[in-house]
Amino acid sequence: MSVKKIILIALIVAVLPALYFYKEYQRKPADMAGVTPATKVNATAIIDEYEKDEVKANLQYLGKVIQVQGAIAEIISQQDTLTNVLIGDTISMHKVSCLLDKRHTGLISQYKAGQQITIRGICTGFLMDVELNSCVIVKE
Repeated sequence: MSVKKIILIALIVAVLPALYFYKEYQRKPADMAGVTPATKVNATAIIDEYEKDEVKANLQYLGKVIQVQGAIAEIISQQDTLTNVLIGDTISMHKVSCLLDKRHTGLISQYKAGQQITIRGICTGFLMDVELNSCVIVKE
């Protein structure tokens, strides 16, 4: 085999994986606006389920796209980059914490604490609150 062919094969072997990893690194998370939720639930109901039996609730919700409806307890904006919407009863210790997708944070300016809202996102479990990521506001 000639030296030129060996160099060509070595370049192909080096460049193809590099292109693949670059593409994966640049990939954006899916936009939840067009995704059909696995389930629709009221904020109070999902909080109750997690408080009663976290393991059972994780089997039902963890890693799935869910749509949650309820009253806004608080809207938290951090340095104009992260917006977190807490949904649930203001007197309850636990809430549904919805981290909005950056592409959809503009809609939250139309809402205030106490208003009803519907949000779709990926359930990532229960810490102090039921956690949803990559969230979008659903206009119904």
